[in-house]
Amino acid sequence: MTHGRPPITSWSLEALDLRIHVRVGGAGTPVVLLHGYGVSGTYMLPLGRSLARSFSVFVPDLPGFGRSEQPRTPLGIAELAATLAECLDVLGLERPAFVANSMGCQVVTELAVRQPGRVGPIVLVGPTVDPQRRTARRQLVDGLRDAAHEPRSLLARAARDDASVGFRALLATARSALADRIEERLPLITQPTLVVRGEADGFVGQNWAETVASLLPQGRLVVVPRQPHAVHYTRPDLVAQMVNELVLEEVEQTGSQLPWSFPHWHVAAAEADEPRTGQDALPLGRDPRGKQAIVLAPNE
Repeated sequence: MTHGRPPITSWSLEALDLRIHVRVGGAGTPVVLLHGYGVSGTYMLPLGRSLARSFSVFVPDLPGFGRSEQPRTPLGIAELAATLAECLDVLGLERPAFVANSMGCQVVTELAVRQPGRVGPIVLVGPTVDPQRRTARRQLVDGLRDAAHEPRSLLARAARDDASVGFRALLATARSALADRIEERLPLITQPTLVVRGEADGFVGQNWAETVASLLPQGRLVVVPRQPHAVHYTRPDLVAQMVNELVLEEVEQTGSQLPWSFPHWHVAAAEADEPRTGQDALPLGRDPRGKQAIVLAPNE
């Protein structure tokens, strides 16, 4: 692994007649980072910078979020997955690894079921929506509880992103996310999948996290003590190490890698630094049975 912080650059591409903003950095096996509801890909950048030391990293803003174009009609989970597939085509990514948070987990699992050959190993950080919490009122209460544990820098970012999206689009996306039945797709996903839950996650309870891992044919669960819903933001180096181990396992099993190199058509722009939330990299324990939850020790 190389040291330092490889630069993250901003690209603009077209997918399904929409202008999509993507941040790109690093070199090597490709990893796509997918944001959640009401935010842009910006809060994925701490993790992206950690991963860019070893991988090619791609952080798209889904349509209607961040710097990507707002569609005339807000897109649902299936339409977001279709746009994501088109982005992979434009970028020349055949079977990248994915790290998704919250609603992003719904989008990538939709893609994995519709086009399984397009998706490599997956890390689901705080996957939504728990069927027992599938009401707007419950999600609001959960959001308020989780906010007490999230860093102020992330809450400020989310507030800015919400304002840029607009209430109508946020409401339409929320309805689609709540109507989505991720639990019906999970048994159909054949990719090695790691489920990551922050112990203080206000949206994802332990029972639901264990259910997600058990429904996945190749699912495992890791619980990170004292961390919130966006554990990839508060502990980026730790999650990056999990991704590294998952990808290495895939390489060992398949005997091949999917290297990616920069094409010549892009015009790069330097990406402004975000508040740093880096932590020292920590060891990740393994569960040889593959299903029992791994709970990291408090000092980890």
